Order: sequence, then C-alpha cells, then structure tokens
Amino acid sequence: MACLNLPADIRYKPENMYVAGIIPGPKQPSLENLNHYIRPLIHDLVDAWQRGIKFSKTACYPHGRLTRSAIAPVVCDLPAARHIASMAGVGSHFYCSVCDCYHKSTCGRVDFEKWELRDRATLREYAEQWRDAASSSERERLFKAHGVRYSELWRLPYWDPSRQLIIDPMHCILEGLVQHHTRYLLGLTSESSTSTSHSPAFECDFGAIPSGTMTAKEITQISAIRTLLVSHVGPGNSNQLEECFGKLKSALSHKNSGPLRFACKSLHCMPQKVGRTLKIDYVKALVDWRRGQPLVAPQKVRSFETAEVLDRIRNIIRDTATPTWLGSVPKNFGEASAGTIKADEWRSLITIYIPIALVSLWGAGTSHPSDELAIRLKTILDHTMELVGAVYLACARTMTPSRAQAYRLHIAAYVGKMQKIHSTFSVRPNHHASFHIYDYLLLFGPAHSWWCFPFERLIGIIQCIPVNHKFGELENTMLLSYMKTARLRRWLARPDCPPAIQECGVLFDRAFNKSATNSTLEPAEDPMNDVVKVADCATTSAVPADLYTLIRRRTAVLRATLKFDGVVYSKASTHLGNSQIYFYPRGDRSVTPVPASIKYIYSSLTGELLFAVQRHIPLDDHTVDPFSMYPDFPAKLYLTDLETRLENAKVSWVVSHFARWRVSDSHTVILSLSRD
Repeated sequence: MACLNLPADIRYKPENMYVAGIIPGPKQPSLENLNHYIRPLIHDLVDAWQRGIKFSKTACYPHGRLTRSAIAPVVCDLPAARHIASMAGVGSHFYCSVCDCYHKSTCGRVDFEKWELRDRATLREYAEQWRDAASSSERERLFKAHGVRYSELWRLPYWDPSRQLIIDPMHCILEGLVQHHTRYLLGLTSESSTSTSHSPAFECDFGAIPSGTMTAKEITQISAIRTLLVSHVGPGNSNQLEECFGKLKSALSHKNSGPLRFACKSLHCMPQKVGRTLKIDYVKALVDWRRGQPLVAPQKVRSFETAEVLDRIRNIIRDTATPTWLGSVPKNFGEASAGTIKADEWRSLITIYIPIALVSLWGAGTSHPSDELAIRLKTILDHTMELVGAVYLACARTMTPSRAQAYRLHIAAYVGKMQKIHSTFSVRPNHHASFHIYDYLLLFGPAHSWWCFPFERLIGIIQCIPVNHKFGELENTMLLSYMKTARLRRWLARPDCPPAIQECGVLFDRAFNKSATNSTLEPAEDPMNDVVKVADCATTSAVPADLYTLIRRRTAVLRATLKFDGVVYSKASTHLGNSQIYFYPRGDRSVTPVPASIKYIYSSLTGELLFAVQRHIPLDDHTVDPFSMYPDFPAKLYLTDLETRLENAKVSWVVSHFARWRVSDSHTVILSLSRD
C-alpha cells in the first residue's frame, strides 16, 4: 500500500510503502477464499474510515491529531482485479468491471459515448444476495446471472468498483495491447522467447458446462481435451499422420468418461452404437472428428518482409544515441535469446524504436514495388501510430482533459480499424479495458502516479530476499526482512543521523542500489534555485578557440559532466546521448524548444556552470518530413550537420534529452524524450 498524501517523488520508495501481508503459496487462493486473507486489513480500514485513528504526535501537530483514511484506487492486472473484487473474469460475458457492456460478442464496440458505468448500489445488492444465499447451487445461479460474488471490500461503505478497481496501464497497454500488436498483428516476435507451443490449428468452443454436473478435476480435463483436439497434426506422410493420431488417441484415453462424453456431445460426434457406450467409443469418435478438421493452422500471408522490419528495428536499437537514464532494450529483439521483454522495455520499443523503423520503411517518401503494396503498408503504419500516440499520452507525466480525450480517440481509432486491417485477429478484453483508462486519467491524474510499476518493483525486491522455501515460514521471513530494510532506510534519511552511520549508508547504496553505481562520473552537486555552481577549489583550463569566441575569456573551469535535478548532462565528446538536449533559446518559454548538442560545459564569471551548444539545422522547405503526419509522436527530421556557431544555454532552460538516429548521411531523426 502507498500513501497518496506523500509527494509522487517519494511516495513509492520502498521505505515509504506498507506491505500489508504476503499470501502463502505455492498457489493463489481460489475464488472467494481471498476474502479470508484481506479480512484483517479491511477491518482496520473500516475503523480508519468510520472512527478514525488518533496519532498522539506528528511533525505538524505536537499534541496529536485524529485522522481518517480510505482506499482510493486498487491497482492490479485484470485477472487479479477481478479476483480481489470477486467479480467474473475477463473471459466471461461480464468482461468489464467498469461499464455495462455485456457479452463477449460486444467486446469490439467503440461507441464509448453510449457506455454507462455499472451501478454501485446494484452491484452491492448482487454481492449481498450471493453472500446470503442458502446453498452453493443458489450462489452459482446468482453468479452466473450477475457475475458478482461477495468481497470483503464491500464492507467499506465507499467502495465503488467501477471507479476504484482501476485498469492498470502497465499491464493493459504495455504488456497487453503493445505486446499483442507487436507479436501477432505485426508478427515481429514469437509468442514467448522460451515457449515452443504453437497457435491452435483451428478454433473450437465446447460451450458452457452445466452447473453441478462435473467435479473440478473433470472440468480441468475438458480444457485439456480441447487443447489436444486443436493441436497441430503433422505435417508429414500418411505414416507420420497416423502416428500423430495414435498419440492423440492415447492421450484422450487417459481422460474420464464424463469429459469425453461432454466433448462428443458439444461437437455433435456422439458414437453411433447400439447398447452400452464405453470410454474407448468416445475416444474413437473424437479422433475420427479430428481427422475431418484442418491439420495445421493456415499460414498467415503478410504484406511485408518481417526480417526486413526486424533488421531495421535492431539497427535503430544499436545505432540510436540515447541518454544513460533511458533503459536499454535487447539488441537482438525478436530472437528467442532476447529473453522475456519487460513492460518498461515494451514502452521504449513502442515509443522510440518501432515507430522510427516503420515510418522510415513505410512512411511518406518511401518507395515500394506496387501502389497497392504502398497503400497497404501505409495503412498498417497509420494503424500502428494510433497505438503509439495512445501510449505516449497514457504515459505522460502531466495530464489534461484534452490529452485524456486525445488518448481515447486514438484508442477508438486503433480498436475500430483493427479487424478491418487485420481480419484474422479478434478483439481481446484488453482492447475494451483500454478505453476506461481515460476515466482513470481524469479521476487520478497522470498514470505514473498510480500504475503498477512501483508495486512490481517492490515485489521483485521481496522475491530476492533469501528464504528456506518452507511455506508457512518464508512468508514471515520475507515480511520481516522487508520491514527491517525499510526502517534502516528511513533512519539513514533522518537529518539527525550521525555522520558515521551516514557513511555506512553510502556503502549500503553501493551494495544494493544499482543506480548509485551506474556511473563513475563526478558531476556537480544538485542545484539550489535552478543554478549549478562550480566548486571554489576547481582549477581553470585554457579555453578552446571556438569557445573563446563565445565567452571572450582565455581560461575557465571546464567540466565533462553536470548533474541537475538527478539528470546527468555531458559534453558530446564524453557521452553523445547525454549531450543531446531540447532547450528554450535565451530561456524564453514562449517559443518552441530547439534541439542542440552540448559541446562544452564551462563556468561563467559568477561561477555558474553553463552549456555551450550547437543547434541542429532544420529541414529546408522542399524536404518531406514523414514524421510530421503523426503529431502525438514527437519526432522530427533534421539535417545531420550542426550549426558551427556556439550559443549559451543554462541548465534550467533544458526541457529534456532527445534520441537521435541517422537516417542517411544528410538526415537525422530527432525524438524528444520529454515525459511531460
């Protein structure tokens, strides 16, 4: 749990987060059994809201203060959100917990103006009906009718799942839409770098299982039977095919008669036999039915060469100059050896490398063998850029109603065109859920203040704690170890912490905080009042000729790097990526920022450290910029050459770094990395 009263920059530090508990493994609690684990926490939260909690002393109130607290958003991925709220899963007809859209056939709707929020009072009534039902069959009937079970969260008088059970952008967009679009629609990677499974040879649906007719084991077997039936058979000669069908028959023979009978009935292939029907009869009927289905999935014909696109993306990843604070992505993207792509890597791929690659291959000014192919590729590009624009807006660190509206329009265009452009693919629950991120951007502001990234990092920290792998003990060990570390961090941050202990804190950071050891540079101290001063003991050096024409001094303090507000800037000869900046000329924020490269970092007569920069030369009026068609993707084409003239820039004039990739000897793509 995180305290929303804290500023966003310290809210999600491990020492400021509260681990309410760790659920014993190895499996997650089933159905509504999660209620038993969250009940103690909900009990405390009910008291914190209704009666309040009296703190005997705080920093601002030495005589104490009565406080009241409440849960604002509950942040999970889609399956976990439905689990904790005891609502039907995303694969059911009640696929949305926010609006009244019902039935899986409506998942592709884009008429968001007609959607209504699910009524809180009605949901509470359904949950209480389920809780008060007299039998399990009655509960099952109610759940099937309404898609709601009772959750301990309903004890909170303010609980409203349509507003508080939020859609997390990290899982829904980055690991959902972006991954699906890249892997399947563009076909740029395999489904999993470690998976050897194939897509099904064809689609097959057994329909709903009648309530109370089968055990939990038999229900699991029905899913396994379906997987066996839709698996690829062959290709090969007749002997190889018969061997595959023999393996299928053997695998089906290990299933119970009930699930086999259900499968035959669902597929309308019941054995035609007089007298008693045995299990082997159901197995033979299913194998004969499978012989009449497609052996393998039809090969999807793509409009473009995947290898060419992947080569371009890898070249851009390798050759793009970026600052050190930007996380890296696998240079062998698309290969199994690249490993599992994480959410932050998907963000970098879809906001930097993939769009630059696709625009440079398929955008305005590119040539193709035929006009039909050019139109098809441009259509795929425009569709992809709708998703890119949505990701940029959803991940922005500042949010306005107009930005939120633009995000929703991008998503509507993306989902609305998907089945027309990629007709072999169907809409998924994530596509519908992504519409509702608009609602939470308006309710809670920028996504970075409430998405799952900090909680996933915290889970990663806890998982790295050494344990004895004995369930019942390891949960307590992990919780206590985390609490000890958090207390130590808080104590080291206190202003009255002794200097000797603070020195131990430096060693602690070097041992456990990777960001503290990423660089051996020694930049200037972080500034006060937007000014970075050079140290009094700094030595001066002879000034190069081109810098002399700017500052008219023979000597000055010259630095290789400078650190401002936690960001490292460097001169181009030290680190090219750290030298690339967007800045306001002469500090005038009424004009558009311009891109430039830092050539020198020097001290003024007052001791202030300044940049001497060279601007990038804009395109002439006759050159087409293919990136100009996508206003929510902040990339522009510039000439590769820099202006020879140097000009001053204060560190407080800098907007952000930028990424730079050379398209040709004469042109370069510049992409702003501003998160605002």
